[in-house]
Amino acid sequence: MNLVKQLPLGLSLACLMFMSSCSKEDAVTPGSAVTNESSNLRQGGPVISSVFHLPSTDGPTCVGCAANGWYLKIPARDATSSLTAYAGDGLKKWRYPLPVPSTGSGSILTVISEGKMSGATSHHIKNLIVGKKYKVTFSTSTTSLFGAYGPTPYASLALVSVQDWHVKGAPNLVSKTIDFTGKHSQWITETVEFVATNEDLRFGMYGGSPWEQTQLSYTNFHVGSNAVQQIN
Repeated sequence: MNLVKQLPLGLSLACLMFMSSCSKEDAVTPGSAVTNESSNLRQGGPVISSVFHLPSTDGPTCVGCAANGWYLKIPARDATSSLTAYAGDGLKKWRYPLPVPSTGSGSILTVISEGKMSGATSHHIKNLIVGKKYKVTFSTSTTSLFGAYGPTPYASLALVSVQDWHVKGAPNLVSKTIDFTGKHSQWITETVEFVATNEDLRFGMYGGSPWEQTQLSYTNFHVGSNAVQQIN
């Protein structure tokens, strides 16, 4: 079953619009390369290579900031945040600070959603080998602020996908939905696996809220160094 069909309507529409809205100019922004290479390359295990890479989310905190070429769908409100505050703003602290995710230290990307509009961020995994299988490890969470009318609601889910943007209308190579039910203000570490169909694929991350929700919700993502591994 198509995963997009299982999502709240607002998130489904936002995902489809976002996937088709990035131009090729948006897509080719280079990231910082991973420089260390695992000895597993010689032992037949997972490979951490200096050739293919996905930049980390670590960078300066502010609204509209996205380090290392990460794309923000709504830069007027999506942000790079700290573990204690939205956009690193001391006046907008999370109700409950986040711990350091298992994927590493550093700042995080925050996308903001409400029922009819989902925040999103993306980047490109570069220099893949067509036909090889890879996995990407990431962490996600949802947090709450003290708003003008009380605490803001938590996001209901996050969606992560890998897409071959070179093929117009192509389905995602892989999609994964992460349910935040009972898992608020904590990190969930997940992986997605895919077989490369091109040397440059789009990695997208989205937040989701119920269609009827009018208040803003906050979904966070952390991608560390060496997030991409070749597994065959």
